[in-house]
Amino acid sequence: MPGKDDAPMPIGRQDKLKGDPIPWLLEAANPSARYLTLRHLLDSGERDSQVAEARAAIPEWPPVHEILALMDAVDFWGRADKPFYGGAVGTHATLSLLAALGMARTPQLEAACENVLEHGQHESGGFTYDGTPGHRFLCYTGKAISTLTHFGYRGDPRLERALEYLTKRSTTPDGLTCPYADGEECQWGIVKALAAFAVLPPASRTPDHVQAIETLANAVLDHQFDFEGRDARWLNFGFPLDYQSDLVELCDALARLDYGPDPRMNRLLELVLAAQPADGRWLKQYGTRAFQVEKKGQPSKWVTIRARRALKHARRSIMKADRARLRGK
Repeated sequence: MPGKDDAPMPIGRQDKLKGDPIPWLLEAANPSARYLTLRHLLDSGERDSQVAEARAAIPEWPPVHEILALMDAVDFWGRADKPFYGGAVGTHATLSLLAALGMARTPQLEAACENVLEHGQHESGGFTYDGTPGHRFLCYTGKAISTLTHFGYRGDPRLERALEYLTKRSTTPDGLTCPYADGEECQWGIVKALAAFAVLPPASRTPDHVQAIETLANAVLDHQFDFEGRDARWLNFGFPLDYQSDLVELCDALARLDYGPDPRMNRLLELVLAAQPADGRWLKQYGTRAFQVEKKGQPSKWVTIRARRALKHARRSIMKADRARLRGK
Protein backbone atom coordinates (compact mmCIF):
# COMPACT_ATOMS: atom_id res chain seq x y z
CA MET A 1 0.00 0.00 0.00
CA PRO A 2 1.32 3.50 -0.74
CA GLY A 3 2.40 5.81 2.01
CA LYS A 4 1.21 9.38 2.41
CA ASP A 5 4.30 10.80 0.75
CA ASP A 6 7.21 9.69 -1.41
CA ALA A 7 10.00 10.29 1.08
CA PRO A 8 12.61 7.50 1.07
CA MET A 9 12.20 5.18 4.00
CA PRO A 10 14.92 3.64 6.21
CA ILE A 11 15.64 0.00 5.43
CA GLY A 12 18.20 -0.66 8.13
CA ARG A 13 15.84 -2.00 10.76
CA GLN A 14 17.20 -5.50 10.16
CA ASP A 15 20.56 -4.20 11.38
CA LYS A 16 18.95 -3.25 14.70
CA LEU A 17 17.89 -6.81 15.46
CA LYS A 18 19.70 -8.22 18.47
CA GLY A 19 20.95 -11.74 18.90
CA ASP A 20 19.75 -14.66 16.80
CA PRO A 21 16.62 -16.33 18.19
CA ILE A 22 16.20 -18.65 15.19
CA PRO A 23 17.95 -21.72 16.74
CA TRP A 24 15.80 -21.27 19.85
CA LEU A 25 12.64 -20.93 17.76
CA LEU A 26 13.51 -24.07 15.79
CA GLU A 27 13.85 -26.31 18.85
CA ALA A 28 12.04 -29.58 18.17
CA ALA A 29 10.50 -29.58 21.66
CA ASN A 30 8.04 -26.91 20.49
CA PRO A 31 6.69 -28.05 17.09
CA SER A 32 4.30 -25.10 16.82
CA ALA A 33 7.05 -22.48 17.07
CA ARG A 34 9.29 -24.60 14.83
CA TYR A 35 6.58 -24.87 12.17
CA LEU A 36 5.74 -21.15 12.27
CA THR A 37 9.42 -20.18 12.12
CA LEU A 38 10.04 -22.38 9.09
CA ARG A 39 6.97 -21.04 7.32
CA HIS A 40 6.89 -17.37 8.28
CA LEU A 41 10.51 -16.45 8.97
CA LEU A 42 12.51 -18.83 6.78
CA ASP A 43 9.94 -19.04 3.94
CA SER A 44 9.94 -22.84 3.75
CA GLY A 45 7.04 -24.30 1.79
CA GLU A 46 4.33 -26.58 3.16
CA ARG A 47 5.82 -29.49 1.19
CA ASP A 48 9.21 -29.09 2.82
CA SER A 49 9.94 -32.22 4.85
CA GLN A 50 10.89 -30.28 7.98
CA VAL A 51 7.72 -28.20 7.75
CA ALA A 52 5.55 -31.28 7.29
CA GLU A 53 7.25 -33.06 10.18
CA ALA A 54 6.83 -30.11 12.54
CA ARG A 55 3.17 -29.59 11.66
CA ALA A 56 2.38 -33.28 12.03
CA ALA A 57 3.80 -33.15 15.57
CA ILE A 58 1.60 -30.26 16.75
CA PRO A 59 -1.52 -32.33 17.66
CA GLU A 60 0.51 -34.62 19.93
CA TRP A 61 2.49 -31.82 21.53
CA PRO A 62 1.29 -31.94 25.18
CA PRO A 63 -0.19 -28.39 25.40
CA VAL A 64 -2.19 -28.90 22.20
CA HIS A 65 -3.04 -32.50 23.01
CA GLU A 66 -4.56 -31.28 26.27
CA ILE A 67 -6.70 -28.70 24.45
CA LEU A 68 -7.95 -31.28 21.98
CA ALA A 69 -8.70 -33.75 24.78
CA LEU A 70 -10.95 -31.17 26.45
CA MET A 71 -13.15 -30.80 23.38
CA ASP A 72 -16.68 -32.10 23.90
CA ALA A 73 -18.36 -33.85 20.97
CA VAL A 74 -21.45 -31.62 21.28
CA ASP A 75 -20.48 -28.44 23.11
CA PHE A 76 -16.85 -28.33 21.94
CA TRP A 77 -15.14 -25.91 24.38
CA GLY A 78 -18.21 -24.19 25.75
CA ARG A 79 -21.84 -24.20 24.69
CA ALA A 80 -23.02 -25.41 21.30
CA ASP A 81 -25.61 -22.63 21.01
CA LYS A 82 -23.11 -19.89 21.90
CA PRO A 83 -19.63 -20.52 20.45
CA PHE A 84 -18.35 -17.25 21.92
CA TYR A 85 -19.39 -18.32 25.43
CA GLY A 86 -16.39 -18.71 27.71
CA GLY A 87 -14.37 -15.85 26.28
CA ALA A 88 -10.70 -16.72 25.95
CA VAL A 89 -11.33 -20.41 26.69
CA GLY A 90 -14.53 -20.79 24.64
CA THR A 91 -14.98 -22.49 21.29
CA HIS A 92 -14.33 -19.47 19.07
CA ALA A 93 -11.23 -18.36 20.98
CA THR A 94 -9.86 -21.90 21.18
CA LEU A 95 -10.18 -22.39 17.43
CA SER A 96 -8.42 -19.06 16.96
CA LEU A 97 -5.63 -20.21 19.26
CA LEU A 98 -5.21 -23.52 17.45
CA ALA A 99 -5.03 -21.67 14.13
CA ALA A 100 -2.37 -19.34 15.55
CA LEU A 101 -0.40 -22.40 16.68
CA GLY A 102 -0.43 -23.79 13.13
CA MET A 103 -2.80 -26.68 13.77
CA ALA A 104 -4.08 -28.34 10.60
CA ARG A 105 -7.76 -28.98 9.88
CA THR A 106 -9.16 -32.23 11.23
CA PRO A 107 -12.72 -33.64 11.16
CA GLN A 108 -13.12 -32.65 14.80
CA LEU A 109 -11.98 -29.07 14.21
CA GLU A 110 -14.13 -28.87 11.10
CA ALA A 111 -17.14 -29.70 13.27
CA ALA A 112 -16.17 -26.92 15.68
CA CYS A 113 -15.81 -24.47 12.78
CA GLU A 114 -19.25 -25.46 11.53
CA ASN A 115 -20.60 -24.75 15.01
CA VAL A 116 -19.13 -21.24 14.92
CA LEU A 117 -20.67 -20.64 11.51
CA GLU A 118 -24.07 -22.04 12.47
CA HIS A 119 -24.46 -20.38 15.85
CA GLY A 120 -22.01 -17.47 15.79
CA GLN A 121 -22.69 -15.84 12.44
CA HIS A 122 -25.53 -13.35 12.01
CA GLU A 123 -27.53 -13.42 8.78
CA SER A 124 -25.79 -10.17 7.81
CA GLY A 125 -22.46 -12.02 7.67
CA GLY A 126 -20.98 -10.53 10.83
CA PHE A 127 -20.20 -12.62 13.90
CA THR A 128 -22.11 -12.01 17.11
CA TYR A 129 -21.75 -13.56 20.54
CA ASP A 130 -25.48 -13.68 21.25
CA GLY A 131 -27.15 -13.78 17.84
CA THR A 132 -28.32 -10.18 17.90
CA PRO A 133 -27.32 -7.60 15.26
CA GLY A 134 -26.28 -5.13 17.95
CA HIS A 135 -23.48 -7.41 19.06
CA ARG A 136 -21.76 -7.93 15.71
CA PHE A 137 -18.33 -6.89 16.83
CA LEU A 138 -15.47 -5.93 14.55
CA CYS A 139 -13.02 -7.99 16.60
CA TYR A 140 -15.08 -11.18 16.57
CA THR A 141 -15.77 -10.92 12.86
CA GLY A 142 -12.13 -10.26 12.00
CA LYS A 143 -10.90 -13.11 14.18
CA ALA A 144 -13.50 -15.51 12.79
CA ILE A 145 -12.47 -14.72 9.21
CA SER A 146 -8.77 -15.26 10.02
CA THR A 147 -9.49 -18.52 11.84
CA LEU A 148 -11.86 -19.97 9.25
CA THR A 149 -9.51 -19.00 6.43
CA HIS A 150 -6.70 -20.86 8.18
CA PHE A 151 -8.87 -23.96 8.44
CA GLY A 152 -9.65 -23.99 4.72
CA TYR A 153 -12.95 -22.14 4.42
CA ARG A 154 -11.78 -19.69 1.78
CA GLY A 155 -14.39 -19.74 -0.97
CA ASP A 156 -17.15 -20.99 1.31
CA PRO A 157 -20.21 -18.74 0.73
CA ARG A 158 -20.56 -18.16 4.47
CA LEU A 159 -17.02 -16.87 4.76
CA GLU A 160 -17.45 -14.75 1.65
CA ARG A 161 -20.54 -13.25 3.28
CA ALA A 162 -18.47 -12.43 6.36
CA LEU A 163 -15.84 -10.75 4.19
CA GLU A 164 -18.53 -8.74 2.44
CA TYR A 165 -19.91 -7.64 5.80
CA LEU A 166 -16.47 -6.66 7.09
CA THR A 167 -15.68 -4.81 3.88
CA LYS A 168 -18.89 -2.78 3.97
CA ARG A 169 -18.68 -2.09 7.68
CA SER A 170 -15.09 -0.88 7.42
CA THR A 171 -16.11 1.92 5.05
CA THR A 172 -19.43 2.79 6.71
CA PRO A 173 -19.64 5.89 8.92
CA ASP A 174 -19.28 4.78 12.55
CA GLY A 175 -18.52 1.25 11.33
CA LEU A 176 -15.31 1.12 13.37
CA THR A 177 -16.92 2.10 16.66
CA CYS A 178 -17.72 -0.21 19.55
CA PRO A 179 -20.03 0.20 22.56
CA TYR A 180 -17.24 -1.14 24.76
CA ALA A 181 -14.99 1.68 23.55
CA ASP A 182 -17.52 4.28 24.68
CA GLY A 183 -18.83 4.55 21.15
CA GLU A 184 -15.41 5.56 19.81
CA GLU A 185 -13.35 3.77 17.18
CA CYS A 186 -12.08 0.47 18.55
CA GLN A 187 -8.39 0.16 17.73
CA TRP A 188 -8.32 -3.48 18.87
CA GLY A 189 -11.18 -4.29 16.52
CA ILE A 190 -9.46 -2.45 13.68
CA VAL A 191 -6.35 -4.62 14.13
CA LYS A 192 -8.43 -7.81 13.99
CA ALA A 193 -10.10 -6.56 10.81
CA LEU A 194 -6.74 -5.72 9.23
CA ALA A 195 -5.42 -9.17 10.17
CA ALA A 196 -8.43 -10.72 8.44
CA PHE A 197 -7.66 -8.90 5.21
CA ALA A 198 -3.97 -9.79 5.58
CA VAL A 199 -4.71 -13.51 5.21
CA LEU A 200 -6.26 -12.94 1.79
CA PRO A 201 -3.89 -13.53 -1.14
CA PRO A 202 -3.14 -10.10 -2.67
CA ALA A 203 -4.38 -11.25 -6.07
CA SER A 204 -7.80 -12.05 -4.60
CA ARG A 205 -8.33 -8.62 -3.02
CA THR A 206 -11.04 -6.69 -4.81
CA PRO A 207 -11.14 -2.89 -5.17
CA ASP A 208 -13.67 -2.85 -2.31
CA HIS A 209 -11.26 -4.87 -0.16
CA VAL A 210 -8.47 -2.41 -0.94
CA GLN A 211 -10.68 0.54 -0.01
CA ALA A 212 -11.62 -1.14 3.27
CA ILE A 213 -7.97 -1.89 4.06
CA GLU A 214 -7.00 1.73 3.39
CA THR A 215 -9.81 3.00 5.62
CA LEU A 216 -8.80 0.70 8.46
CA ALA A 217 -5.08 1.40 8.08
CA ASN A 218 -5.57 5.16 8.01
CA ALA A 219 -7.79 4.98 11.08
CA VAL A 220 -5.17 3.22 13.17
CA LEU A 221 -2.10 4.95 11.72
CA ASP A 222 -3.65 8.38 12.24
CA HIS A 223 -4.80 7.52 15.74
CA GLN A 224 -2.98 9.55 18.38
CA PHE A 225 -1.62 6.78 20.59
CA ASP A 226 -0.52 7.81 24.06
CA PHE A 227 1.89 4.99 24.78
CA GLU A 228 3.09 6.64 27.98
CA GLY A 229 -0.43 6.98 29.30
CA ARG A 230 -3.81 5.57 28.34
CA ASP A 231 -2.37 3.34 25.58
CA ALA A 232 0.55 1.90 27.54
CA ARG A 233 -1.10 -1.52 27.42
CA TRP A 234 -0.28 -1.73 23.69
CA LEU A 235 3.37 -2.14 24.72
CA ASN A 236 2.59 -5.21 26.84
CA PHE A 237 2.99 -7.90 24.21
CA GLY A 238 1.21 -11.20 24.65
CA PHE A 239 0.14 -14.53 23.23
CA PRO A 240 -2.50 -15.66 22.72
CA LEU A 241 -4.58 -12.55 22.19
CA ASP A 242 -8.37 -12.74 22.33
CA TYR A 243 -10.27 -9.57 21.42
CA GLN A 244 -7.37 -7.54 22.81
CA SER A 245 -4.43 -6.48 20.68
CA ASP A 246 -0.92 -5.13 21.08
CA LEU A 247 1.63 -3.22 19.05
CA VAL A 248 3.29 -6.35 17.68
CA GLU A 249 0.01 -7.66 16.27
CA LEU A 250 -0.77 -4.22 14.82
CA CYS A 251 2.62 -3.94 13.09
CA ASP A 252 2.39 -7.51 11.85
CA ALA A 253 -1.01 -6.95 10.22
CA LEU A 254 0.02 -3.65 8.62
CA ALA A 255 3.36 -5.01 7.41
CA ARG A 256 1.69 -8.01 5.76
CA LEU A 257 -0.57 -5.53 3.97
CA ASP A 258 2.53 -3.73 2.60
CA TYR A 259 2.36 -0.66 4.83
CA GLY A 260 6.07 -0.92 5.67
CA PRO A 261 6.96 2.12 3.51
CA ASP A 262 4.33 4.32 5.17
CA PRO A 263 6.12 6.95 7.29
CA ARG A 264 3.49 6.56 9.98
CA MET A 265 4.81 3.03 10.60
CA ASN A 266 8.26 4.24 11.68
CA ARG A 267 7.43 5.07 15.28
CA LEU A 268 5.46 1.86 15.76
CA LEU A 269 8.20 -0.40 14.39
CA GLU A 270 10.87 1.42 16.37
CA LEU A 271 8.90 0.79 19.56
CA VAL A 272 8.71 -2.92 18.75
CA LEU A 273 12.46 -2.98 18.14
CA ALA A 274 13.13 -1.05 21.35
CA ALA A 275 11.34 -3.75 23.35
CA GLN A 276 13.71 -6.43 22.05
CA PRO A 277 16.09 -7.83 24.71
CA ALA A 278 19.76 -8.38 23.94
CA ASP A 279 19.21 -12.04 23.04
CA GLY A 280 16.55 -11.17 20.46
CA ARG A 281 13.78 -12.95 22.36
CA TRP A 282 10.80 -10.69 22.95
CA LEU A 283 9.05 -11.13 26.30
CA LYS A 284 5.49 -12.06 27.09
CA GLN A 285 4.28 -9.10 29.11
CA TYR A 286 0.55 -9.68 29.04
CA GLY A 287 -1.02 -12.53 30.96
CA THR A 288 -3.83 -14.61 29.51
CA ARG A 289 -6.45 -16.99 30.84
CA ALA A 290 -5.74 -19.49 28.09
CA PHE A 291 -2.65 -21.42 27.06
CA GLN A 292 -0.28 -20.48 29.84
CA VAL A 293 2.68 -22.32 28.31
CA GLU A 294 4.84 -19.22 28.60
CA LYS A 295 5.03 -17.21 31.79
CA LYS A 296 4.52 -13.48 32.03
CA GLY A 297 7.87 -11.69 32.01
CA GLN A 298 9.63 -14.58 30.26
CA PRO A 299 10.72 -14.92 26.60
CA SER A 300 7.89 -15.78 24.24
CA LYS A 301 8.49 -17.74 21.07
CA TRP A 302 5.17 -16.67 19.57
CA VAL A 303 5.64 -12.96 20.32
CA THR A 304 9.15 -13.20 18.88
CA ILE A 305 7.91 -14.91 15.70
CA ARG A 306 5.21 -12.28 15.21
CA ALA A 307 7.63 -9.40 15.81
CA ARG A 308 10.24 -10.83 13.45
CA ARG A 309 7.60 -11.46 10.79
CA ALA A 310 6.38 -7.87 11.06
CA LEU A 311 9.90 -6.51 10.64
CA LYS A 312 10.64 -8.92 7.77
CA HIS A 313 7.56 -7.91 5.81
CA ALA A 314 8.11 -4.23 6.52
CA ARG A 315 11.66 -4.42 5.21
CA ARG A 316 10.57 -6.30 2.09
CA SER A 317 7.86 -3.81 1.22
CA ILE A 318 10.22 -0.89 1.84
CA MET A 319 12.82 -2.37 -0.49
CA LYS A 320 10.13 -3.08 -3.08
CA ALA A 321 8.93 0.52 -2.88
CA ASP A 322 12.50 1.80 -3.20
CA ARG A 323 13.09 -0.30 -6.31
CA ALA A 324 9.88 1.00 -7.84
CA ARG A 325 10.88 4.56 -7.00
CA LEU A 326 14.29 4.10 -8.64
CA ARG A 327 12.70 2.65 -11.78
CA GLY A 328 10.45 5.67 -11.98
CA LYS A 329 13.31 8.17 -11.94
